[in-house]
Amino acid sequence: MSEIDGLRQRVETARRGYAALPRDGWGELGPADERTGERWDRGHVLGHVAEMVPYWTGQVRDVLDGGTVMGRDEAGAVRRRSGIDSGHDAGEESLAGRVDAGLDGLLALLGAMSDADLDRRVTFRGDMGDREVDLRAAIQMLLVGHLEEHLAQLAELGG
Repeated sequence: MSEIDGLRQRVETARRGYAALPRDGWGELGPADERTGERWDRGHVLGHVAEMVPYWTGQVRDVLDGGTVMGRDEAGAVRRRSGIDSGHDAGEESLAGRVDAGLDGLLALLGAMSDADLDRRVTFRGDMGDREVDLRAAIQMLLVGHLEEHLAQLAELGG
């Protein structure tokens, strides 16, 4: 099995997990994030996932099209915050649809990639400064692993 096939399988597994989530309200706020101090409920998490998957999928597409830098600038940070904050306004069914559409886009991206693409070098601009990573690490950190982490977070929040 290729690395890309393995990533696609992980996304499909996460997709089934997100689809199986109960739709019974936002629940209580979870514990504070150690790094940011933010406290999220299910609506915040789903709003973030609905925003972040298309955002980072687009960033990876830009790299595949020849870009050498990826990350969130000020506008990207505002977009992230808006996704988190607007989760409650969107409603559970709408968020579930947006998450699923984002996963469609991610699976299409991975389907268009080869294992060799994972070795591409990119400058990642994050809140802790710039660093050089390969696309493999970026996809793990920002997309596939991130999806899995938030699914686990949702389980801890009771849904």
